Amino acid sequence: MCGFLLKVKIEKINFKDRTYCFSFPKRDSFLLESIQKFGLLQPPLLLLSEENYKIVAGEGRILALKKLEHEEFPALVINANTPSYLPLLLSLESNLFRPLNLVEKAEFLKRAKNYFSLKEILKLLPKLGFSQNYHWIEFLEKVDSLDEKFKIFLLEGKLNPQIIELFTSLEKTFQEEFLKLVNELKLSFSEQREVLQKLLDYRKRKDLSELLPQELKEILKEEDFNKRKTKFFEKLKELLFPNYTKRLKKIEPVIQTFKKEKIELILSPFLEKKEIEIRFKVKNLEDLEKKVNFLKKEKLELFFKENAS
Repeated sequence: MCGFLLKVKIEKINFKDRTYCFSFPKRDSFLLESIQKFGLLQPPLLLLSEENYKIVAGEGRILALKKLEHEEFPALVINANTPSYLPLLLSLESNLFRPLNLVEKAEFLKRAKNYFSLKEILKLLPKLGFSQNYHWIEFLEKVDSLDEKFKIFLLEGKLNPQIIELFTSLEKTFQEEFLKLVNELKLSFSEQREVLQKLLDYRKRKDLSELLPQELKEILKEEDFNKRKTKFFEKLKELLFPNYTKRLKKIEPVIQTFKKEKIELILSPFLEKKEIEIRFKVKNLEDLEKKVNFLKKEKLELFFKENAS
């Protein structure tokens, strides 16, 4: 590679061509103050083309200089006869001084597919922080398929990266609906995965045309956040497991009665087993006798009746 340093006029920069640029979002806003105070500390890297210059590295610096109304700047320019794949590798190396976000890694992969085979891309994955596994190529392709607003949502830490595969399988309208749900219920990452999987399971089971059943949409109108979230999860469980929730409601008074006596009743998941674990603490023999007498009196008849049905 042959490169040389020279002054380049900003009007000669092709800002539309982002063949080698993959910053997301564009970094000019982060660099304005620095360049305003200290000037350009490191020259951008450009590729000479027939009529103008393509940006290889330093897009944010050049955009910041443009906003500050600089007419020209020093740049390291490489010749147009440079091997076509090399500027992209130089761009990657130039950006590794900072942690690349997930969207930027996906953007790089999309560009790399124009120059490298899948086997060659696998060897580049460790540069992006991934192991050499085809799964990560597929994963980054799904990230790249997201609309820009969803990418921003992902980078803001509001969307769980681990549900990307499920999320990208949704129609666009359903993606919008789910993100609205995440906002309204402030779902944690684990809750996002749980809710999305359950909604998709219920939709498939009932052959629904919508992601959210009407019963859940009505709950989202609740103004109180805590009530809204609690009711949503209760209703979602009720829709998925109607028999279980019906039986649990009947058993709940028994559970509360024992709770008042500081006795914990531990049921099997979804009441699939006709058994119950009883847990309590005692300080002395008298305390133990009281607990045993209480258990003899109550006998848990309602529980076993419901659990046998």
